[in-house]
Amino acid sequence: MTVSCPENVSPTSVDNSKANVISTIIFDVDDTLYDVGCGFTHHRNTDGAVNFMVDKLNFPSREAAQALRDEYFERFHATAKGLQVADTEGRLPSGAPKFEPKDLSTYWAENLDFSLLGDEESYSELLSMFQSLKVANPKINIVAFSNGPRTYVLRALRHMGLREIFTDDMVYAVDDVLPHCKPEPESFAKIFRKLGDVPAEQCIMVEDSMKNIRAAKKLGMRTILIAGKGRLSAENSDGTSKIRETLESTKPGDSPLANDPSVDVAVEVAAEIKDALPGLWTEDSVFSS
Repeated sequence: MTVSCPENVSPTSVDNSKANVISTIIFDVDDTLYDVGCGFTHHRNTDGAVNFMVDKLNFPSREAAQALRDEYFERFHATAKGLQVADTEGRLPSGAPKFEPKDLSTYWAENLDFSLLGDEESYSELLSMFQSLKVANPKINIVAFSNGPRTYVLRALRHMGLREIFTDDMVYAVDDVLPHCKPEPESFAKIFRKLGDVPAEQCIMVEDSMKNIRAAKKLGMRTILIAGKGRLSAENSDGTSKIRETLESTKPGDSPLANDPSVDVAVEVAAEIKDALPGLWTEDSVFSS
């Protein structure tokens, strides 16, 4: 288990001040609950997005579809919002139907190759971590907040065997916050309101995206960066890092940076959070400052 903490943050402090109360943990889904190394995100952002655009939005070629998808994803970090804005800006092909996020959501849920995620057994350690947290800290909100569309997000969570953790009322997708999306502060504000006006300072954001990590930190949230397997350890020397950079090529400019000042704690995979922040499971403070 590899954990990185900036010098001014100690995850093992026992200061029980109210400033360190954590009531809510918000998890991104893609490349956060599963590892980027499985290739599923690359598949979704290439074949998944492109096939939808060709099949449903009349794009003349895969190349044209991929180019527009990548252009708008770099701007908005969400395929659904990107296509919505592209439609508004007149960038869809002539004669294309109006883009509806629910259509993309259904298409992805029905057509993506979810076997790339592995089976439920691959997530047994993560599920056990969540279950133990619910027992130790039953009042804590465990939330999923994704820039992916809702039907797709629920399908992914079900495939990983995590639906018992993320119930319907604790899953928020891009459909639930449009016309905004992460990293826009309005998208986070909407989630805070739906959770009963929870203060940002009582929330932890768990993310692989530096854009979203930085946005969450500006709002006053604590942050945990999911760097990906091999990102924080010696495995980088065997070519693992280069492989992951290839798989992350559809997310330009957003590779994880564990030493970024917006990162409170960095781990390689989400299942390591219990070792990194044991205070979530005990009466101890989670963060020292």
